[in-house]
Amino acid sequence: MSDRQLAHTLGTSQPTVSRRRSRVERELIDGYTVIPKWAEIGYEIVAFTFIRSEKNLQRPGLLEESLRKAREWFAKEPNVILAAGGEGLGFDGMVVSFHKNYSDYVAFKKRHDQDLASNLTESQSFIVTINPQFVLKPFHLKYLTDAK
Repeated sequence: MSDRQLAHTLGTSQPTVSRRRSRVERELIDGYTVIPKWAEIGYEIVAFTFIRSEKNLQRPGLLEESLRKAREWFAKEPNVILAAGGEGLGFDGMVVSFHKNYSDYVAFKKRHDQDLASNLTESQSFIVTINPQFVLKPFHLKYLTDAK
């Protein structure tokens, strides 16, 4: 909806709407993302890969070097939509990646485990089909508007 249309609907002026939208975009919105119909663009799998890092990374300088290497590796992987540290289930990191098919996932996982082997103790994945027939509630951020 345009700022003019929104202003009319809200009963306020277009400059007021434009100012508020600009402030929201500057302060609260990191970017706009389209959520595609995954099957329509050829994706069948989303993988949640849980990572356990090597304990010896606690030595001075090793952690920073490990994080730099991991950031560079993940930056080169376009199918990775999130890679972050965390905790739970005995793991300290997690990666979310989309794959065209199982073979694509296997190739990704093999590269991941080989290229980052010096940083990893273990990695395990939970693979989910994103075939609309099997999805109970599709991924979308619009649901957050109803969160309390």
